[in-house]
Amino acid sequence: MVLAIEPATINFHQFNAAEGSKEPLYASLAGTQKSSSKIVSVESNNEFINVDIEPDGFDGNPTHQIRFNIKQGIKTSRFRERIVFKTDNPKVSSLNLYVRGEALGNIAVTPQHLALGLITPGSTVKKSIQLESTTDSATFNVTDVSSTVEGLTAELKTITPGKEYTVECSMVTDEPQPVIRGNIVITTDDVNQKTITVRVFGRIGKRPVPVPL
Repeated sequence: MVLAIEPATINFHQFNAAEGSKEPLYASLAGTQKSSSKIVSVESNNEFINVDIEPDGFDGNPTHQIRFNIKQGIKTSRFRERIVFKTDNPKVSSLNLYVRGEALGNIAVTPQHLALGLITPGSTVKKSIQLESTTDSATFNVTDVSSTVEGLTAELKTITPGKEYTVECSMVTDEPQPVIRGNIVITTDDVNQKTITVRVFGRIGKRPVPVPL
């Protein structure tokens, strides 16, 4: 390997979009010609991804040559952006790195999709959805919850007013509907997350009976 960037992917996981990333992440050049190569420019289509270069390494750490931060105000969504690094190496003139993450609003929703799995007919299914503030200062209220799935009920439970709520979902699978599809719709008073939709999916059918050996 003549020249590369390690790691090849930077993952910021979940962070509050209004605040940006709290801690920087780093990468560095690798390969047999890393010492004689320099990064001469950086190209990115996302203005909220900030990239800084320090050939000797930030804070004197040689593995911290490239520093990444996410600026405040990035759109709330999951993202995967390609960053292109132009180099002065005649054999490897450009290198790619991907920056991934999930920019959250004031409300974190877990899970974002409600998978019911394979359900045995006649059984009762119970699942829950958690909603929490992503920062200490953010507050919100859930004003309504509803279900578009026939037979699936959604009940709101307040854990901590203004900070944490649970939506308890329950379904008795007596009706013949082999495929379950629909949404849990949650309404809040948050300006940027007025309506939160959690997709529901599952299947009703008998589980295979193990064959004795």
